[in-house]
Amino acid sequence: MSIGIKFQLRLPADLKTWLEEDACRNDRSMNGQVIAVLRERMNKQLESQESRVGASKPD
Repeated sequence: MSIGIKFQLRLPADLKTWLEEDACRNDRSMNGQVIAVLRERMNKQLESQESRVGASKPD
C-alpha cells in the first residue's frame, strides 16, 4: 500500500476506546482499522449509488 497523506483526527474518548478494541479484535493498528471501516463504508455507498443508477435505466 502506498503512503498516504497525514491526517490528524480528534476522537471522543469512548470512540477511541471502541476503535482500539475493534482494531485489536481484527489484528490491525488503529490506523489500519480506521482505513478498513472507511473503505467498507465507501464501498457500501458506491454499491448503493450503482444500484440506484441501474434501477433507473430503462430496458
